[in-house]
Amino acid sequence: MMIMRLKIICFSAFLVMFVIAHVDARVMDIVSNQKNAFVSVYVDDRNKQNIESGSGFIVDQNGAIVTNCRVVEKWITELGATLSVEIAGRGRVQIEEVISSRCENNLVLLKIKAADLPVVKVAREFKPRQGQDILVMKGGRESFAAISSGTIRSVNEKSGHFRISVPVKQDESGSPLFNAKGEVVGVAIVETQRGKPISSAVSMKGIIKQIDRYKKQRKLIEGSITHSRADSTPGIKTDDTSDFFSRGCAYDQLNMYKEAVAAYQQSLKSNPDFTETYINLGIDYYRLGKYNDAINTFKQAIQIKPGIASLYTKLGATYIVNGEYLLATDILKKAIEIDPENSSAHFNLGIAYYLSGNTLAAQKECTILRDLDKTRADSLINLMD
Repeated sequence: MMIMRLKIICFSAFLVMFVIAHVDARVMDIVSNQKNAFVSVYVDDRNKQNIESGSGFIVDQNGAIVTNCRVVEKWITELGATLSVEIAGRGRVQIEEVISSRCENNLVLLKIKAADLPVVKVAREFKPRQGQDILVMKGGRESFAAISSGTIRSVNEKSGHFRISVPVKQDESGSPLFNAKGEVVGVAIVETQRGKPISSAVSMKGIIKQIDRYKKQRKLIEGSITHSRADSTPGIKTDDTSDFFSRGCAYDQLNMYKEAVAAYQQSLKSNPDFTETYINLGIDYYRLGKYNDAINTFKQAIQIKPGIASLYTKLGATYIVNGEYLLATDILKKAIEIDPENSSAHFNLGIAYYLSGNTLAAQKECTILRDLDKTRADSLINLMD
């Protein structure tokens, strides 16, 4: 009788293990089927050398991608750098826009120009608890995705971050975190505690809000475009400079720089002497990496209003990014002639001097900046160290 009971107990334990294994396999399959939505994110310098990388995943079929802030911050601070994502089966695609207005919880939302992309399944409601099972989709070069299982070790109620047992490297920061239903509930990140890297995760709540807000704004813009096209039909007068300029500004608010450029170009057809349009157009060319176009646009603005120091400063900064340091120094000197206390002009001039090899002149600009803007002075000194 005792032997029979032991057999029953053993059989029951085996049955429970079988069911758990079956569920795990099913969830693993659900997660694995979403691997094509995994991407690798790269920042390359102006010489096309990789200087930073991370991970991410697609949350919208039209190209919205979640990744970590670190790669975007590197892209912004590195002069002439490019930001791209690598999608399985599609190769590398350049970033079209940065949707996020600011970096929140170490996460950012990007946009590429694409359609019908594979997406992950996102859980709109999730409350992390200690001991919960999770799966992390990680990868490396060529967007190869591998799945690791683990648990939530602890939850920080104040920050909303939670530690996970799955080890995460810096270039894996931005990887999707799945629950037991195969839904994305968070994003893996690497935090530092007492000088040591800690594998953590951030909830999707903030990103979900950004996605919803972006879709709503996009819908409003698209409605505006449709209305304007209707006004463009023969025999109907279209709105002129102010309409296209306002639309360009609206696109800028959404970081839709290509669309903004098109709107500003239309604005200039109506009024080719509207300086503000040239300024915004030049800035957007700069954001898109079209530095020669930006230079020509700022030059046109200067021809219309040659007495604005900030125009020379913007042109000088673009020359620097384009590697034309001597031209930059000449233009920035003109900015300082107009406005001797323009700290931006002195800062950029210091950079131009330093990059052209004139360290003594760069140090003089540091001395001037100490009285005008100590923060910029310290930044210039750090750059030269």
